[in-house]
Amino acid sequence: MAQDWNKLATDIIELVGGEDNITSITHCVTRLRFMLKDESKADDQRIGQLNGVIQVMHASGQYQVVIGNKVGEAYDAVVAQLPNLAAGEVEAEEEEKGGFSLNALFDIVSGIFVPFIGIFTAAGLARALVMMAVTLGWMDQASSTYVVLNAIGDGVFQFLPIFIAATAAKKFKCNQWIAMGVAAFLVCPSMVGLKDAFAEAGGPTLFGAPVVLPDSGYLQAVFPIIFAVYLQSWLEKPMKLLPGVLRDLLGNMLVLVLTSLITLMVVGPVINTVSSWIAAGLMATLNVVPVLAGFLIAALWPVLIIFGMHWGIIPIMISNLMTLGYDVIGPITNGTNYVIGAVVLAILLKTKKQGVRTTATECLASAWLGAITEPAIYGLLLKFKRPFLTMALACGVSGAITAAVGVQQVGILTTSVLTLPVLAATNGVPHVAGILLASVVGFIATYFFGFNDSMVVDE
Repeated sequence: MAQDWNKLATDIIELVGGEDNITSITHCVTRLRFMLKDESKADDQRIGQLNGVIQVMHASGQYQVVIGNKVGEAYDAVVAQLPNLAAGEVEAEEEEKGGFSLNALFDIVSGIFVPFIGIFTAAGLARALVMMAVTLGWMDQASSTYVVLNAIGDGVFQFLPIFIAATAAKKFKCNQWIAMGVAAFLVCPSMVGLKDAFAEAGGPTLFGAPVVLPDSGYLQAVFPIIFAVYLQSWLEKPMKLLPGVLRDLLGNMLVLVLTSLITLMVVGPVINTVSSWIAAGLMATLNVVPVLAGFLIAALWPVLIIFGMHWGIIPIMISNLMTLGYDVIGPITNGTNYVIGAVVLAILLKTKKQGVRTTATECLASAWLGAITEPAIYGLLLKFKRPFLTMALACGVSGAITAAVGVQQVGILTTSVLTLPVLAATNGVPHVAGILLASVVGFIATYFFGFNDSMVVDE
């Protein structure tokens, strides 16, 4: 179900007291920020139930409507109707009495990974289908057919740093081609094999200084290239002081060389060490208390999605896939789409409100067939609050079961009804059984305890 931003804008303007009650409007990373003449005229409850609104807040002398990652589209729709009141974008809201903006951090991470997540998911699904064919005995892993078909998905994984470099350069506002050049240097075959090539000589060196490399070089590395491009963005600044001809002739070369060598000698080893610590900590937690850890990760996943904070975890999943060949965090979250669909189905069967039935039908199709849950989260679950709680608890059940059986997944997969057979073949029947059980739990809890029509504010 596509969000009708124009309708949302019209409804918000009306419910905050109309144009005459608005002094100005700005937006930050997640919120529309209104300056109102009289906040008592705003209908918090009805605004909070609008499709696309997460919640309403009164803070910093402003009337704030939390939209989430799509706030820019909501803002554009509002200012199209109120052009004289637009005050533009403001800095992301900071943590209370803190100097660090988590929203800004997650905005950077999502800005880097969102653009290519579609092809990354497609590659993961292609690789999983090939593995399913091998598992079911339909394809010989030693055959050239397997090699060719597996390479379709594997190529994206192998050269992932180049994809990341391209999007990171846009986010950090630096030269995209230099960033991709640095990534190409890191994944160049000669660099990938450098450690083994000079093993007998005590390891590779650069002007006598030892070069510390991962076993497979920086092929498939996730985090080092992000920090490398950030470094590049700073190295480019002084180059702008050079005259035009020198800047074009020497500036790009100097940035490429300096970024590549500093990343190789300093940035890469440091970031790889920190990344391995983080991954080891997560893996250790899942090994020591798998049921509890799985429950908490899965139950909190929908909350992270709302604020875009799940993008802080997805790079760790990708890093696991690149370094370990499998991931254990992703499978824990696989049940989310199915559980959300089950909760929406319960609302659909329980309600007698035609508007809710229409929205629920569209959200159910979106979650179960299209693997898109934002319409359900914003349009129903958060609107009525209690269904969001039953959904999160049911997701926790799915995560706990998945962690308990130790599911290892070879890619980030699209999770819809259509891909259940793939999950069963690659992740195992117990994984799918846990998802289905959690979906039943979510349906029952919502139908009997999580929703009734008294929650609906009549239009």
